[in-house]
Amino acid sequence: MLKVVEIFYSLQGEGIFTGVPSIFIRLHGCNLSCSFCDDALHKGDYKTYNFEQIFNEIKKYPAKQIIITGGEPSIYDLNEFIDFLQNRGYFVCIESNGYKIKNIKKANWITYSPKDWENIRKDGWSELKFIVSKQSDLTKIVNIQSDKPIFVQPLNFFDKPDMENLDFCIELVKKYPHLKLSIQMHKFLGVR
Repeated sequence: MLKVVEIFYSLQGEGIFTGVPSIFIRLHGCNLSCSFCDDALHKGDYKTYNFEQIFNEIKKYPAKQIIITGGEPSIYDLNEFIDFLQNRGYFVCIESNGYKIKNIKKANWITYSPKDWENIRKDGWSELKFIVSKQSDLTKIVNIQSDKPIFVQPLNFFDKPDMENLDFCIELVKKYPHLKLSIQMHKFLGVR
């Protein structure tokens, strides 16, 4: 059983899969309370679903890419659920702060967005995503080298882009071309 805040269909707006039609499963709860969190929904109401009930919701949509988000998905052991989805033909992506990577290790793709830049995991992820503002101390992230994608994403407002932070991030990736820009495309398009 999983605590599900919402299931919806939209475009992935972040990272390597930007623009890909995806089914989002937002889970309830997080191990952190970040002041900049742009999604208070994971703290509110939820429904408890078993795997079949979730499958009955997601099969209404034509996409085969699932994004499990939150909150923090790795507070749950999701490996059995990931197997369940993969056995039905879904490509499963997880967005995580890295709390318990072992709980999500079977995912096809893990977007790791660490909040503690002093203790960044070296493995267990497919792409890195840092939420950056013009006040961020970038010393740790600009020196990370990896053959996997490393994204900087501007700290945005809840429902729209922060253009000052976006401009800062554009200049940052131009200065450090091993970094990539992720912009939260959905906030520019006004979609979920």
